Amino acid sequence: MLLRRSTCRRCKKLLLLVMIGMTVCLGFVLHVSPESIHLDQLQQAYEEFSLTGGAWRGQDQSERSDNQDDEPENDSAKARLDAILSHKWSFNKEAAEEARKDMKQYFNPFDVITMTSDDVATGRLRRFYLSKKLNVNVVPPGLHRLLPKRLLFRNQHYRKCSLVGNSGVLRNSSCGRQIDSSNFVVRCNFATLKGYEKDVGTRTDVVTFNPSIIEKYHKLSTKADMARFESDLRKYHEKYVLWVPVFNRPYVTVALRTLLDFFDKHLGSSKNIQLAFPGNVLPDISDYWASKGIDEERISTGLLMYNMASALCDEIHMYGFYPFPDFKGRPIPYHYDHPLDRVGRKFDYGYRRFHALPDEFVYLKKLHRAGVVQLHLGECPNAYS
Repeated sequence: MLLRRSTCRRCKKLLLLVMIGMTVCLGFVLHVSPESIHLDQLQQAYEEFSLTGGAWRGQDQSERSDNQDDEPENDSAKARLDAILSHKWSFNKEAAEEARKDMKQYFNPFDVITMTSDDVATGRLRRFYLSKKLNVNVVPPGLHRLLPKRLLFRNQHYRKCSLVGNSGVLRNSSCGRQIDSSNFVVRCNFATLKGYEKDVGTRTDVVTFNPSIIEKYHKLSTKADMARFESDLRKYHEKYVLWVPVFNRPYVTVALRTLLDFFDKHLGSSKNIQLAFPGNVLPDISDYWASKGIDEERISTGLLMYNMASALCDEIHMYGFYPFPDFKGRPIPYHYDHPLDRVGRKFDYGYRRFHALPDEFVYLKKLHRAGVVQLHLGECPNAYS
């Protein structure tokens, strides 16, 4: 049986120590000297056990999790596009519904969207998700005031949704018009639009805001920084939801208080913005993705947005989700708004301290082949003339 991720991470070291202890004890029983017990071999066996989700590699294939992808483990193999570019995609309603039901065994996808004011009492303690220590935080009054009174989008459903990542694969894709043709558009990490409208479009219903982005504005420490931030908030024009993950690390709370102070002072000029703060649903989401073979320190924004869209959308179309340094032999920047002289930078996969983006891409390809989501890579048809 697969262990849930939140349990597995806390128990890995303990499990290894138990295995070492059992091995040493067995050695004494069999009169084997401790020197002959090789720790590196035990570590390798433990890693094989972990990588198979708790099933030994010698175990019969039918008894192992069917969530493991058959593709090779190196990044070149994970970047293979044959399964996408040669596949004639069509939406599979039954498969999408099955994926949604599977998700609901772990969490309610609507909980990914936001807490409501009824969920959070001012002064209540909240635990940090994934913090190394059991840290808690007092919910500040500003958060309660800014939360919606009712769950967002509760009675709405969309036939076609676009999830827009920031990969350099979107550069010169001419996908903007196709993205904007969707009924609902989600963008990641306060994405740049100006100058890239032809490739990424302009329509925005939800945009995520990683708390680290506040560093770009020098923590809003001066009037000039606040004015620049306020100007960038208006770049999406229409009314939209600004989705901010909170309570997952102490530094996030510092950024949260900075944001709350800003919106308290500028609420009148930010009426087109509804803030959304997901609750402590992230551990359950991580358990869900671990069951799919994606065991990460932190689930990426892209996967979180897929989880959110599953509650709201029939067809889910994903653009700009491609974590590799070249596309069809052409070098691309890490993000589409990076200058071309930054091609190759950040592709040392420094993000692997937190994310496993190539593994995510492999699983998204599987969803693409099943008709659950459509991955759009390369130039879009019916592009701008």
